[in-house]
Amino acid sequence: MSSLRTRFVTAKATLGFTLSSLRRIWSLLPVVVFLSLSACSDSPLDPAHPVTLTLWHVYGAQTYSPMNELVDRFNRTVGKERGIVIEVTAVSNTSAIHEALVAATRLQPGAGDLPDLFTCYPKTLIAMGSERVLDWGKWFTEEELKAFAPQFLEEGYVDGALRLFPLLKSTNLLYVNATIFDQFSKETGITCADLSTWEGMFRASERYYQWSGGKAFFMYDEWLHYAMLNVESLGEPFFSGERIRGDSPAFLKVWEPLARAGLKGELCPMPGYATTAMMMGEAVCGFESSASILYFADTVTLPDNTVMPLRLAILPVPLFEGAKPVVLQRGSGLGALKSTPEREYAAAVFCKWLTSSEVNLPFAIQGGYMPVRKDSFARIMEGKNLPYPDDRYREQYQVLQKVYADSTFYVPPVFKTYDPMERGFSAVVRDMFKKPRVVDGNPVSQEAIDQTREELLRRVAALQDK
Repeated sequence: MSSLRTRFVTAKATLGFTLSSLRRIWSLLPVVVFLSLSACSDSPLDPAHPVTLTLWHVYGAQTYSPMNELVDRFNRTVGKERGIVIEVTAVSNTSAIHEALVAATRLQPGAGDLPDLFTCYPKTLIAMGSERVLDWGKWFTEEELKAFAPQFLEEGYVDGALRLFPLLKSTNLLYVNATIFDQFSKETGITCADLSTWEGMFRASERYYQWSGGKAFFMYDEWLHYAMLNVESLGEPFFSGERIRGDSPAFLKVWEPLARAGLKGELCPMPGYATTAMMMGEAVCGFESSASILYFADTVTLPDNTVMPLRLAILPVPLFEGAKPVVLQRGSGLGALKSTPEREYAAAVFCKWLTSSEVNLPFAIQGGYMPVRKDSFARIMEGKNLPYPDDRYREQYQVLQKVYADSTFYVPPVFKTYDPMERGFSAVVRDMFKKPRVVDGNPVSQEAIDQTREELLRRVAALQDK
């Protein structure tokens, strides 16, 4: 089993160059059109009898899917020439694919067969058993791997092998429904500048609760991310082994305002994604992956069926005063089941095509991600002549450029009980704060705050021990 890994990286260290050298690097790097596997004469495949590989992925779910478009393009071109057909058999979110992969691995009733290709995080491989998954290092040369950001590659190493190849990366951002927020700002004096610190965010949350007649101001997709990143940004480790350091000064500092807001009903306790809560008018702000940009519509439908236009403001995640900017490195990787040499070859052809410069950059932008190749990443950081779908994307990438230039990136650790801990943390927070416990403007006692912290730690530890 993989040992505990918690890693940090700056943008400079990740990519191996400084921002001032981006223009020079982009001009020197050749456009990699294709593969060391490109020589058809070396192929073990027969185009007259193509190999079909099934694929489960997370890019698009029930809306437009840039991955599905790319699969169609691959099948019409390189796949047709080589004798490879990629068949998408599931498009869902990360949690659902995690559960489905683990269920299929364990042969649970009704789970079905494992796909040949799939996207997931390292925690999923730990739950599946990584020994059944292909080592991409056997299909990429050292020279080819040098084209990719080393920290993105490192995240895909599980049990000593490159079992998840990086496709796209993201980080958390703050999305604000400016249609509602601007009116709130006009009447209260709270501005977007107040949302640059957590102290300001919680003050805004309290004011909004009063201004709106008892509505929640913000929601985090994963409440664990709030606690984990803020503790680390305050200079303390979040974990001790596989357990949360729930009695550390930084954890106490981070937990107190969250618990205070939750006890008063100022947080949105909905399950699922903050995008959904924002689109229903249940929250004004959402903390979620930059890939969420794909899922925002142009309107919000309130519970009474009132429809209003949605104007988005996009901001970096706030910091506690005095904290250093530490942000999350997100983005699943591509895994493939071990198989025959012919099927592994076909998987490698698809993986290399998908991560080539001319494919990976537009794929990343369409989904709100950052590309994984150094040359494509350099183009994003320069920000010129890029195929943004609309002004929302343009605004988001301006924010991402600043975040990637100024921040240290945190990669969550990999250990056996990480997944139940991550899921459990968010579930317990939602459950504890689903209804206000302190009403009518009464103060929240320190005893009540301490009790929520103790309950959280006890319940999360119990889930890890199952």
